[in-house]
Amino acid sequence: MIDARIGLWACSLLLSLASGCSRGKTAESACHDLRDAILEADGMAVYDALLQNTQWSVSTVQKLHAQMASAITSRYPGPEQAAALARLYAAEADSGRELFWQLYPERYAADFRERVGEQMPVTLVSAQQARCGTDAGKPFALSLGQDGKWGLSELDREWEDAKLRAYHDLETVQKNVELYRRMGERK
Repeated sequence: MIDARIGLWACSLLLSLASGCSRGKTAESACHDLRDAILEADGMAVYDALLQNTQWSVSTVQKLHAQMASAITSRYPGPEQAAALARLYAAEADSGRELFWQLYPERYAADFRERVGEQMPVTLVSAQQARCGTDAGKPFALSLGQDGKWGLSELDREWEDAKLRAYHDLETVQKNVELYRRMGERK
Protein backbone atom coordinates (compact mmCIF):
# COMPACT_ATOMS: atom_id res chain seq x y z
CA MET A 1 0.00 0.00 0.00
CA ILE A 2 2.78 2.42 0.90
CA ASP A 3 4.72 1.47 -2.26
CA ALA A 4 1.63 2.21 -4.37
CA ARG A 5 1.23 5.64 -2.75
CA ILE A 6 4.89 6.45 -3.32
CA GLY A 7 4.55 5.33 -6.93
CA LEU A 8 1.48 7.52 -7.46
CA TRP A 9 3.18 10.45 -5.78
CA ALA A 10 6.28 10.02 -7.97
CA CYS A 11 4.16 9.83 -11.14
CA SER A 12 2.24 12.93 -10.08
CA LEU A 13 5.48 14.78 -9.36
CA LEU A 14 6.99 13.83 -12.71
CA LEU A 15 3.86 14.88 -14.59
CA SER A 16 3.72 18.23 -12.79
CA LEU A 17 7.40 18.83 -13.45
CA ALA A 18 7.02 17.89 -17.10
CA SER A 19 4.04 20.17 -17.61
CA GLY A 20 5.70 22.97 -15.64
CA CYS A 21 8.76 22.86 -17.89
CA SER A 22 6.77 23.88 -20.95
CA ARG A 23 4.39 26.23 -19.17
CA GLY A 24 4.75 29.82 -20.31
CA LYS A 25 7.92 29.39 -22.37
CA THR A 26 6.21 31.12 -25.28
CA ALA A 27 3.33 33.55 -25.52
CA GLU A 28 1.45 30.87 -27.49
CA SER A 29 1.87 28.23 -24.75
CA ALA A 30 0.87 30.76 -22.06
CA CYS A 31 -2.24 31.68 -24.06
CA HIS A 32 -3.10 28.00 -24.56
CA ASP A 33 -2.68 27.26 -20.83
CA LEU A 34 -4.83 30.26 -19.91
CA ARG A 35 -7.56 29.26 -22.40
CA ASP A 36 -7.65 25.70 -21.07
CA ALA A 37 -7.79 26.89 -17.45
CA ILE A 38 -10.68 29.26 -18.17
CA LEU A 39 -12.63 26.69 -20.17
CA GLU A 40 -12.20 24.18 -17.35
CA ALA A 41 -13.25 26.83 -14.77
CA ASP A 42 -10.06 25.96 -12.87
CA GLY A 43 -9.15 28.96 -10.71
CA MET A 44 -5.91 27.33 -9.56
CA ALA A 45 -4.79 26.76 -13.14
CA VAL A 46 -5.66 30.39 -13.94
CA TYR A 47 -3.46 31.38 -10.98
CA ASP A 48 -0.67 29.27 -12.49
CA ALA A 49 -1.12 31.21 -15.76
CA LEU A 50 -0.63 34.58 -14.04
CA LEU A 51 2.56 36.56 -14.41
CA GLN A 52 4.95 35.58 -11.62
CA ASN A 53 4.90 39.11 -10.20
CA THR A 54 1.11 38.92 -9.90
CA GLN A 55 1.36 35.57 -8.13
CA TRP A 56 3.81 37.09 -5.66
CA SER A 57 1.44 39.99 -4.98
CA VAL A 58 -1.49 37.63 -4.36
CA SER A 59 0.66 35.55 -2.01
CA THR A 60 1.88 38.64 -0.19
CA VAL A 61 -1.69 39.84 0.37
CA GLN A 62 -2.57 36.43 1.82
CA LYS A 63 0.47 36.41 4.14
CA LEU A 64 -0.10 39.96 5.35
CA HIS A 65 -3.79 39.31 6.01
CA ALA A 66 -2.85 36.19 7.98
CA GLN A 67 -0.36 38.25 10.04
CA MET A 68 -2.99 40.89 10.72
CA ALA A 69 -5.56 38.27 11.73
CA SER A 70 -3.11 36.75 14.18
CA ALA A 71 -2.30 40.13 15.72
CA ILE A 72 -5.97 41.12 15.89
CA THR A 73 -7.12 37.90 17.56
CA SER A 74 -4.30 37.90 20.09
CA ARG A 75 -3.96 41.63 20.85
CA TYR A 76 -7.18 43.50 20.08
CA PRO A 77 -9.89 43.82 22.74
CA GLY A 78 -12.75 41.38 22.20
CA PRO A 79 -15.34 43.92 21.03
CA GLU A 80 -12.94 45.31 18.40
CA GLN A 81 -11.91 41.99 16.89
CA ALA A 82 -14.95 41.14 14.76
CA ALA A 83 -14.99 44.40 12.82
CA ALA A 84 -11.24 44.34 12.24
CA LEU A 85 -11.24 40.70 11.10
CA ALA A 86 -14.18 41.25 8.73
CA ARG A 87 -11.96 43.33 6.44
CA LEU A 88 -9.40 40.55 5.98
CA TYR A 89 -10.71 38.61 2.98
CA ALA A 90 -7.43 36.71 2.54
CA ALA A 91 -6.69 35.60 6.10
CA GLU A 92 -8.39 32.20 5.91
CA ALA A 93 -6.53 31.00 2.79
CA ASP A 94 -3.43 28.86 3.28
CA SER A 95 -1.59 30.29 0.27
CA GLY A 96 -1.86 32.87 -2.46
CA ARG A 97 -2.88 30.12 -4.87
CA GLU A 98 -5.73 29.06 -2.59
CA LEU A 99 -6.78 32.70 -2.12
CA PHE A 100 -6.97 33.23 -5.87
CA TRP A 101 -8.93 29.98 -6.26
CA GLN A 102 -11.43 31.21 -3.64
CA LEU A 103 -11.84 34.61 -5.33
CA TYR A 104 -11.83 33.41 -8.94
CA PRO A 105 -15.52 32.46 -9.30
CA GLU A 106 -16.77 35.76 -7.92
CA ARG A 107 -14.21 38.21 -9.31
CA TYR A 108 -12.98 36.86 -12.62
CA ALA A 109 -14.71 33.72 -13.96
CA ALA A 110 -17.66 35.33 -15.78
CA ASP A 111 -15.58 38.03 -17.49
CA PHE A 112 -12.83 35.61 -18.47
CA ARG A 113 -15.32 33.05 -19.79
CA GLU A 114 -16.96 35.67 -22.03
CA ARG A 115 -13.58 36.59 -23.49
CA VAL A 116 -12.24 33.12 -24.23
CA GLY A 117 -12.81 31.11 -27.37
CA GLU A 118 -11.70 27.86 -28.95
CA GLN A 119 -9.34 29.81 -31.21
CA MET A 120 -7.10 32.20 -29.30
CA PRO A 121 -4.61 33.77 -31.68
CA VAL A 122 -1.57 35.44 -30.17
CA THR A 123 -0.45 38.83 -31.41
CA LEU A 124 2.93 40.11 -30.29
CA VAL A 125 2.75 43.78 -29.32
CA SER A 126 6.44 43.99 -28.42
CA ALA A 127 9.22 41.65 -27.37
CA GLN A 128 7.67 41.49 -23.88
CA GLN A 129 3.96 42.10 -24.52
CA ALA A 130 1.34 40.06 -26.35
CA ARG A 131 -2.42 39.82 -26.76
CA CYS A 132 -4.15 36.46 -26.39
CA GLY A 133 -7.48 36.27 -28.20
CA THR A 134 -9.29 37.88 -31.07
CA ASP A 135 -9.22 41.60 -31.62
CA ALA A 136 -13.01 41.47 -32.08
CA GLY A 137 -13.34 40.59 -28.40
CA LYS A 138 -11.27 41.80 -25.49
CA PRO A 139 -7.97 39.91 -25.75
CA PHE A 140 -6.05 38.99 -22.62
CA ALA A 141 -2.83 40.88 -21.92
CA LEU A 142 0.25 38.69 -21.60
CA SER A 143 3.73 39.79 -20.59
CA LEU A 144 7.12 38.20 -20.39
CA GLY A 145 8.06 38.08 -16.72
CA GLN A 146 11.44 38.55 -15.09
CA ASP A 147 11.54 34.77 -14.69
CA GLY A 148 11.53 34.39 -18.49
CA LYS A 149 7.99 32.99 -18.58
CA TRP A 150 4.92 34.48 -20.20
CA GLY A 151 1.88 35.06 -18.05
CA LEU A 152 -1.43 36.87 -17.80
CA SER A 153 -0.45 40.40 -16.83
CA GLU A 154 -3.71 42.32 -16.78
CA LEU A 155 -4.31 41.61 -13.09
CA ASP A 156 -0.85 42.78 -12.05
CA ARG A 157 -1.83 46.39 -11.22
CA GLU A 158 -4.89 45.28 -9.22
CA TRP A 159 -2.86 42.89 -7.06
CA GLU A 160 0.10 45.25 -6.72
CA ASP A 161 -2.34 47.86 -5.36
CA ALA A 162 -3.90 45.26 -3.02
CA LYS A 163 -0.42 44.35 -1.78
CA LEU A 164 0.41 48.00 -1.02
CA ARG A 165 -2.93 48.44 0.81
CA ALA A 166 -2.19 45.30 2.84
CA TYR A 167 1.22 46.69 3.88
CA HIS A 168 -0.44 49.93 5.02
CA ASP A 169 -3.19 48.01 6.79
CA LEU A 170 -0.58 45.93 8.62
CA GLU A 171 1.11 49.13 9.83
CA THR A 172 -2.27 50.34 11.10
CA VAL A 173 -2.92 47.05 12.90
CA GLN A 174 0.53 47.21 14.50
CA LYS A 175 -0.10 50.79 15.67
CA ASN A 176 -3.49 49.77 17.05
CA VAL A 177 -1.90 46.86 18.92
CA GLU A 178 0.51 49.31 20.55
CA LEU A 179 -2.34 51.69 21.41
CA TYR A 180 -4.41 48.89 22.94
CA ARG A 181 -1.37 47.76 24.92
CA ARG A 182 -0.87 51.26 26.32
CA MET A 183 -4.55 51.62 27.13
CA GLY A 184 -4.41 48.30 28.98
CA GLU A 185 -1.45 49.47 31.06
CA ARG A 186 -3.34 52.60 32.13
CA LYS A 187 -6.27 50.65 33.58
